[in-house]
Amino acid sequence: MTNRIAKTYSSTSPGPHTITFTAATPGARLVLVVSCWLGFETPAGWVEDYHAIGYNHVFVLSKIATGDETSVVLDENSRLHAVLYERDDCPNVLFRTAGTSATASISAFSVTVPVNATGRVFGAVNAPNGVASSSTWNQGLARHFAADAAQSNSAFAHGAMPAAGARTYTVNNLNVSAGTNEAVAAFVGYGTTDAAAPSPPGMLRTTSITGSAISVEWDPATDDVGVTGYGIYRDGSKQGQDQTGLSYTFAGLTTGQTYVLGVDARDAAGNRSVVAQISVVAEIDVTPPMAPPAVRTIEVSHTSISVEWDASTDSVGVAGYGVFVGGVRQGPDQAERVYTITRLARGTAYTIGVDAADAMNNRSAATTIEASTLAGGDPSAPPGLTATAGTEQIALAWGASEAGALPIARYEVLLDGRLEASTTQLGYVVENLDAGGVHEVAVRAVDAGLARGPEASVTVTVPVGDWMPTGSPLYRLGDWVGNARDAHGVTWTVAKEQGWSSSAQPITLGSDADHTDGGFDGPGRYGTRLITLSGTALADSRVAMLAAQERLTGALSASGNGVLRVTEAHLTRQARVRLEDTVEVTDRGSLAFDWALVVKASDPRRYARRRQHAEVTFEPAQTSGAAIVTMSGDYPTIPAKLLLFGPVIDPVIRVEELALEIRTKPGTVLPDARYALDIDLATREVWALVPPDVWPEPRPGRTMLARFPSRFFLAPGPNTIRLSGGLVAGQEETSPRLVIDATDAWI
Repeated sequence: MTNRIAKTYSSTSPGPHTITFTAATPGARLVLVVSCWLGFETPAGWVEDYHAIGYNHVFVLSKIATGDETSVVLDENSRLHAVLYERDDCPNVLFRTAGTSATASISAFSVTVPVNATGRVFGAVNAPNGVASSSTWNQGLARHFAADAAQSNSAFAHGAMPAAGARTYTVNNLNVSAGTNEAVAAFVGYGTTDAAAPSPPGMLRTTSITGSAISVEWDPATDDVGVTGYGIYRDGSKQGQDQTGLSYTFAGLTTGQTYVLGVDARDAAGNRSVVAQISVVAEIDVTPPMAPPAVRTIEVSHTSISVEWDASTDSVGVAGYGVFVGGVRQGPDQAERVYTITRLARGTAYTIGVDAADAMNNRSAATTIEASTLAGGDPSAPPGLTATAGTEQIALAWGASEAGALPIARYEVLLDGRLEASTTQLGYVVENLDAGGVHEVAVRAVDAGLARGPEASVTVTVPVGDWMPTGSPLYRLGDWVGNARDAHGVTWTVAKEQGWSSSAQPITLGSDADHTDGGFDGPGRYGTRLITLSGTALADSRVAMLAAQERLTGALSASGNGVLRVTEAHLTRQARVRLEDTVEVTDRGSLAFDWALVVKASDPRRYARRRQHAEVTFEPAQTSGAAIVTMSGDYPTIPAKLLLFGPVIDPVIRVEELALEIRTKPGTVLPDARYALDIDLATREVWALVPPDVWPEPRPGRTMLARFPSRFFLAPGPNTIRLSGGLVAGQEETSPRLVIDATDAWI
C-alpha cells in the first residue's frame, strides 16, 4: 500500500467536477476532502464521513479501494477545491469535529483521542471572505495545499494522530473581516486503537530448492485482533503486496547465490511483526526421487484399471508422478497418488508404470506392475436379421442385441467384409449396388467400450436390371440406358461420346487461393465437364419408337439435375449433370431415329458409384487414433465428409501424408456423443449438431475452427487420418468418433 496525496484539485468553473488519479492499491483507504460553495450528492461507492456547513461547505468522503478506481465525479455545480489521499493506516473513523467563525480564527468542538490510537487526521477550511493560503493549524497539522476563489478560499492540512485525551483543533490567520460570512473548518481522524503487532510467522522453512527458484512455507502468526496478511522479503526488499497464503516461491534466482528470505505478519491496524528470516543457497538439484513404492491395482473392470501407490521421497521434494501404459505416458504429471486408465481392451494384459519427478524434472525409475482387464462382457449378435433386395439396394432390419458389460452404442453394417456404415437404428438401406450382384451383408453391435459382438450375416442377390446390354460402356441417365435393349424392346446404340472419357479442361487460377481460408478460386484445378452423347435407337414398332423419343426427352428436364452413370468392363463411375441444350431427335424411318444429348457437370470429377466408409476412435489408453483410407482415383483433390462425435476437448483432425490439419479453437468441447461437428470438404461448410432439447436445428459451426486450410482434402493413395484431443471429465469411458465418407474420383 502507498501513503500519498493522490490528487489536488481546484476549479472555478461550474461542475460536475471529474477528479482523475492513478489507481490505488487494493485495500487502501481513499479519503476525499472537499471544500465547495454548494452541496452535492455522495458518489456511488463512497461514504460521507463528515459534512460541515458555514456560509460554504466542507465534505470528508472515504472508501476502501478495489484497485479499479481512477476517477470520481462530484455533481457540485460551482467552484470546488479538493484533495484525495491514499492511506494504509486509516482503517476506521476515530473522531470528527467542526467549527465556524466570522473572524480570522476558528476553533472546532473538542474531541477525545482514544487510548492507543494511531493513524492520521485530515482537516479543511473554507473562508468566504479571507485568504486561507496564509492559515496556520495546531495539533501537528500542516497546511499542504490552498486555493483561493471568489467567496470560496480553501486550505487543506493533515498530520499524525495526536496523543490520547481531549483535543481542540484550531485554524488561525484566515484574514477574515469581522462580521462577514462565516468560515467553516472540519477535522476527521482515521486510524486504529490496536497497538499490538502480530507475532512473527513460525517455522519458516524451504520446501523446494533449485538453481533458479526457492519455495518456502511457514506456520500462521497470531494477533490479539487478527492477522490480515503476510509480507514477503528477499534480501530485505519486499516482494509485491501482502498475501494471505502460507507459502511463496522466489523465482528468477541465480545458481550458487545465497539469499536471505523473510516473512512478516500484518494486522488490520497496519501493525507489522518482526520479520522471520532464513538464509538459503540456490543450487541445482540433480538427484532424482526414489521410485514410487508399492504400486498396486485397486479396481479392475472390462475397460479400465485403477492403480495407486505410496509416496516417493526426494532430497528437496517430489513435484509429481507420471503414469505409463506399455511405456506410453498418460497425460501430464499429477500430485495425486491414484490414477484410472480408461478405454482399455477387454481381457488384455497391460504393463503399468509409475515414476516420480522433482521440480527440476529429475525422474525416478518407474515401478511397474502387470494388470489385466476383465474378459467377456461383449454384446450379443443382433437377432432376426432380414434382408430385402430391391432395385440396386438391400434393405436390412434386425432386433436389438443384448448388452454385455456396457450398454450398446451403435451397430456396424458390413458389406462383403468391409465396413459400410454405423447406425443407432435397427435398420439400414445399402444403396448403389450393381444389378445382379451377390453380396454378403453382416451386422454387429458395438458397446460404449468399443467391444464388438459377433456378426449376424446373410447372403443376398440384387435383382438383375430390366435391360440387356448390347455394347460397352453402358450409359444410364434416369430410366434411359445407352448401348442396351431396354424393357420396352428399344435398342439404344451410342455411336459417339465426347467429354466423358477425356479429361476436363484445365483452368488457371489467379492464385493458390490460400489467402481465403476455406475456399478455392474455382471448383478445383479443372473446369466444368461438357458431355455429348449421340447415336441411334431402333424400336419394334412405330408406336414404340415414338414412346422412346418421349422417354429420352423426359430423362432429364431442362430445369432438373440427374446422375449420368457409365459402366465399363470393371468399373462404374458417375457424375451429377444438368441438361445443357435441348435433346435432338431425327427420324430415320418408321422404326429408327438418330438422337443427341448434351449435359454439363459443374464438378469435373467422375466419381465411383460406391463410397468408402471409415471410422476413427481413440486407441486404448490413448488420446488419439487413426484410420487409413486408400483412394484409387487420379483426381488430385478428393473431397470427403467428416462427422466428428464427442466427447472430446480441442479436437484436431490431421491427414498425416499431407501434413494438413483441421484444428478447433482452444476451449472447444463436444461434451458427449450427442454433440458433433459435420464438415463437408466439397462445399467447405461446417455445421454444429447439438441435442434437440438444446437447439432444434444444426447451427453454423465454422467459427469453432481455429484452422481449416483451404487445401484440406484427401489425395490418391493412402490417407492416414488421425483424430486427437483431450478427454472430457466424467466421459473417460467413452471414445470420440470420427466418421469418414469419401468417394474415389477421376479426372
